[in-house]
Amino acid sequence: MRKIIIFWIILYSTNAVALVREFPANTIFAILKSVNYPQIVIQEIPSNWGSSMLGLFFLSSAKMQMTPASVLRDQNNNNQVQNYIYNIINQPVAIQPDYQGRVWLIWYLSNEETQWVINNKYNIWK
Repeated sequence: MRKIIIFWIILYSTNAVALVREFPANTIFAILKSVNYPQIVIQEIPSNWGSSMLGLFFLSSAKMQMTPASVLRDQNNNNQVQNYIYNIINQPVAIQPDYQGRVWLIWYLSNEETQWVINNKYNIWK
């Protein structure tokens, strides 16, 4: 019985470490370039240093409006206050728009999540 309990504890602890945040299908992955509340400017996440250097010419950017009830989440998925958005300028984020196309949820991405986005080519807007 003791071996079974230890097995389940080990199994549960390894799964907890491997968990990654899951994002909705309509999520936009981008770099947050500037904030002039309620408007934000976002840009595609560059794939490498070359595309980062040429980003002024080749990476797409867009302006979006935030809702009054926009939710900001840090890398640990904790909710943050609205002023937290100024701490994540020029950082990779995931944005979930609401039904009107305004920003409803912003997640600050970790390095692993950013690499996952680049590897799966979600950083390229269509």
